[in-house]
Formats: sequence, structure tokens, C-alpha cells
Amino acid sequence: MALNRGAKKKVDVNIELVPFIDMLAMMITFLMMTAVWTELGRIQVSQAPTGPSESSTPPKPTLQLNLTVTERSYLLQVGGEMKEIPKAADGSFDTAKLVEELKAVKKDYPDHRSITIAAEDGILYQHLVLTVDKCIEAGLPDVSVTAALG
Repeated sequence: MALNRGAKKKVDVNIELVPFIDMLAMMITFLMMTAVWTELGRIQVSQAPTGPSESSTPPKPTLQLNLTVTERSYLLQVGGEMKEIPKAADGSFDTAKLVEELKAVKKDYPDHRSITIAAEDGILYQHLVLTVDKCIEAGLPDVSVTAALG
């Protein structure tokens, strides 16, 4: 029985690169496709400032435009005036009436661009997103979303 201690193992190994290249090509394609969806699915929201302003000049008065989405209706507050937009006869939110009211406000205040939307706890996310879309459609692109009080 002869032990061959001085013999070296053969180190030539063929690594198959084709499966790795295929996997890399599929991953790049997948990442490129999902990058588009992340851009489309983004909703830009901002939180209203809560503290005192640091500027020395008093801010000029602006229109307070708030929209509350409840189980029964939309509540649109324009300055100190409150308008209720009830649901349609089929039980869905009356988005056409909402856009009509928002366009009327936009006609009276053409420079105004912002609206704050609050939704009650029972409101589905799809209704909130639809409401944000309708506000943007009416010419109010600066949308803030906050929790409903009460």
C-alpha cells in the first residue's frame, strides 16, 4: 500500500457561467420593471408645520381648504364655510360633485394650490387615494394627508 503524499490534486474545474449570466439578466430586467412601479405608486404628502414660524414678517392670510372623508359624505371646509357633499344614490362617494366644488373654489382663488385631507378610521385606503387624485385633477396639487380629529 503506497501512500502518495507528494501528489497534488487536479485543480482544473469548469465553472458554468451561462446560468449565472441568465440569472443576472433576469434580475436586471425585474429591477428595471419594478423601478417604474415605485415611481408610479408614489404619493407625495407633507405634514403641516406645528410650531411657531421663525420669520420676522407676519405671514399673509391664506385660504384654509380642508376636506374630511367620512363614512357618510365629504366635508369640504373653505375658510370658515363648511359644505357637505353626500354620497351618491348608489352608496359610492360622489367624486364628480367633489371635483365640481373644488373647481369652483379654484375659480374663486386661482393662486391657491394646497388642500388638507383628513379621513376617518373606517375609510378604505382606495377611497383616500381616489380623493387625492380628484383633488389633483381639480387643480390642487399640494395635498397634505392628516388624521381626522374626533
